[in-house]
Amino acid sequence: MAVTAAIILLLLSGWVNDHPWGWPLILGLGLGYWYWRRRSPAAPNVSPPQPSLHPQLLEKQLADTQNLLQELPMERQASLQSTHSQLQQRLDSPTVEVCVLGQSAYALNRVYDAVATLPLDSCTLQQQTLATVPQADLVLLTVTGALTASEFEMLRVLQASHYHVLVVWYPEMGQGGDRPKGALCERVALHLQQQLQQLQIGQDQLIPFTPHNPQALTSALLHCLTQKRANLVLAGTYRRAQQLHQQAQAALNQYRQERAIPIIERYQWLAAAATAVNPLPLLDLVMAGGLLVRLTWDLGQIYQRSFRLADAEPLAKELLRLIVQLGAVELGTQSLGQWLKGNSLTYLAGSCLQGATAAYVLRLSGLSLIHYFETAPQTKALPLVARLQQSLQWAQQQVGRSPLQTLGHSLGLPSA
Repeated sequence: MAVTAAIILLLLSGWVNDHPWGWPLILGLGLGYWYWRRRSPAAPNVSPPQPSLHPQLLEKQLADTQNLLQELPMERQASLQSTHSQLQQRLDSPTVEVCVLGQSAYALNRVYDAVATLPLDSCTLQQQTLATVPQADLVLLTVTGALTASEFEMLRVLQASHYHVLVVWYPEMGQGGDRPKGALCERVALHLQQQLQQLQIGQDQLIPFTPHNPQALTSALLHCLTQKRANLVLAGTYRRAQQLHQQAQAALNQYRQERAIPIIERYQWLAAAATAVNPLPLLDLVMAGGLLVRLTWDLGQIYQRSFRLADAEPLAKELLRLIVQLGAVELGTQSLGQWLKGNSLTYLAGSCLQGATAAYVLRLSGLSLIHYFETAPQTKALPLVARLQQSLQWAQQQVGRSPLQTLGHSLGLPSA
């Protein structure tokens, strides 16, 4: 910044024009600054520090999940309630679940066999490949050298989910059946440490292992289980609680949708009937807007949105404005329905078309509101326009074109 400011000051002062070597000096300063910035190391992409985990945070997570489960019928919440009770009891009898994870089957089996012979109290042991993220409190990732792409990605996912990981390095055998020694082994170890450093994994979490020398793995594992047992169980239980919360939210969304769809369909019929018998086509959107306000309030009650009928009006108006603005109901094709309805011979056809379009508007609006209520946070600052627009676009993909849009497009009518 200082170099840039000096160059600008020199240019504005007129000093460059007064000296024959002024411009070469400015050019040299600029090139030197550019070269220095290019050679300077970029700031490391440091991940944010992990939030401190304490039992109260787990209790809050379980309490929030319980609130979701209470809204479900008994038959739908039974299995989820069972898991919820198990998580509540898990901290009282802390059993650590250890998973040996790896890509090489040979190294995976050797490390698993070595760990299985240790006197591990209150522990369960499992092994699996890199196909899925393990459900465990402590993960032993076996590697045979520098991290492969899949191993690096698995470690990144485990770090992001706050797993405690020990990277067990089981050196891969060469062509002659010998393991790397000396300088080669040091180079592999250095490369592996650099990769782990990118993932914010400390050197104390890298454990060398061979079947003839398992002391380092034994010492690190027993130390971890002795000194960090409570934290391991707490973190593992919290991850399971988060997964249970997601499952409960998905089940509740499904249940709410099953209640909301019949209400949307009822309003579709009301909109279609009101529009079909309406002699003034210009009032179609007005009538749809009135029904939409009531639909917004009804769906808000299902989704536990604490607002009055008057509070639902701004959200409904904003949604109707977006429907017209985004072309979900294109005004150019409405002229076809108005023309048909204005002719006594084609009045029935025009009424059916505009009734179907009104039903389409209510259907599109109802699905948009469902998606909006499921994704938007509970807030009094309604509506959240950007999120509401995303919900409308999602609903358009589900519903498709309106009847008038489809017919007008086939007849080549303008869409705006």
